[in-house]
Amino acid sequence: MHRSPPRLAPSDVTEGTFSPYSPYNTSLYEEYDYTIDDVEGALPDGLRGTLYRNGPGKLDAGGQQLGHLFDGDGMLSMFVMSDGTVRFRNRYVRTKHYEKSLASKGAPYRALGTMRPGGILANALRLPANVANTGVVMHAGKLLALWEGGRPTRIHPDTLDTLGAHDFDGGLKWLGAFSAHPKWDFATGDMFNFGLAMFPTPKLICYRVDRTGRLHRLGHVPLPRPMFNHDVGLTHHHMVFVIPPLVFPLRRSLEAGIGVRNFIDAIDFDATRGTMIALVPRDGGRSRILHTDPSLHLHLSNAYEDGEDTVVELVDYHSSWQELNGQLSLVPTLAQTATMPYGGQLTRLRITPSGHVSREPITDLYGEFPMLNVKTMASQNRYTYLSAALGGNIYPNAVAKIDNTTGKETVYRLPDGHLPHEAIFAAHPDGVDEDDGWLLVPVIDGVENIASLIILDAKDIEAGPVYQGRLRHHLPLTFHGCYTPRVAAPA
Repeated sequence: MHRSPPRLAPSDVTEGTFSPYSPYNTSLYEEYDYTIDDVEGALPDGLRGTLYRNGPGKLDAGGQQLGHLFDGDGMLSMFVMSDGTVRFRNRYVRTKHYEKSLASKGAPYRALGTMRPGGILANALRLPANVANTGVVMHAGKLLALWEGGRPTRIHPDTLDTLGAHDFDGGLKWLGAFSAHPKWDFATGDMFNFGLAMFPTPKLICYRVDRTGRLHRLGHVPLPRPMFNHDVGLTHHHMVFVIPPLVFPLRRSLEAGIGVRNFIDAIDFDATRGTMIALVPRDGGRSRILHTDPSLHLHLSNAYEDGEDTVVELVDYHSSWQELNGQLSLVPTLAQTATMPYGGQLTRLRITPSGHVSREPITDLYGEFPMLNVKTMASQNRYTYLSAALGGNIYPNAVAKIDNTTGKETVYRLPDGHLPHEAIFAAHPDGVDEDDGWLLVPVIDGVENIASLIILDAKDIEAGPVYQGRLRHHLPLTFHGCYTPRVAAPA
């Protein structure tokens, strides 16, 4: 059954507990294609290109409510900006899960946080389906939808049509795990990424994809036990992993394998094991393994070398895994436990040649989805942008710009009841300064149940949007996106 987005009072998205039925978590079943005509302001001169977004657009399967945001079918959106106008289009990734869910009774496959109907016999020894819902990247002329448990899905950059699984000419073996958080060296044009493998032994497999799209395996990081790692950093010399102690205890793993519990519920935060740091040489040499105090995070902002030290900046959560997972759950009893503030605090880790790891907060703001001018990736960047929550809110309600040098915080507070997605930085084609460009931010209006695209001048986000284009419908949460100066040409 299709559920219409709920109309909310502004207080519903600023107080209380996290709701599994918020505008973030409400399906959009329709696919659209139109030029946005409800506009305030104007598209900035010099902004020509395409913003792509990916996220879980459909949160039920065969009439069954899914159990977790990570399980929703991947829906790609694009905003094509040229000649003073913005054209919107969305299309679902035609995965096996999506196609079969349109006609099945209940979920057709197991997912990370959702079980198939039918009990143990329907779930035992079955791996989660690739729903292609987490990230989207453009590299070597190919647009790829990413889901970290399997192969990328190639997408037509103009039409958003699904072209099929992409394994880099056989370079990705077996399940072909390829994370949703690759990093780039803009000096070389190389993309770096990893895949989490659990069998036959747990490890992180490291990859470099050159500017022609050819995949090179750099080696792997052996893990002491099955663990979950979501992101990676990149410096001029290393891939940098900061691996929180999110582990799969043996009993829970066995229970997940035989279909007694779902895979997400098998994860536990074991503080006694601390946080593992791995520095993997980009030339494929031997990894350096370090250990430090336990911490919980999902996303890294940047990594770089500062003299002989390696610096990593990430969003550090000051909460439990149970509360964080509750925010991501679509199960009401779990979501009601999520009373923590949205996101975490941007934090800097410094790793010395002797192996000492120090930690300092960069800001006391709470936020998530850190973004930067990607041309500064792997180098020390001055500015980081966050989807932020002011006042300890459980939902984001602002976009923040953090000066990593001075600590200055600049904030654009959204109107009450409005929730931002991740902000993507689009560089000015003639820009000189690091913050010469714009922030492209899809926003949900939880009161009117519609979405909009706002554009902020990155030099002065406090001034508010220079452009706001209202869509004709709501837009569920999109996890990650990318911007390219290439102007898509939808058919």
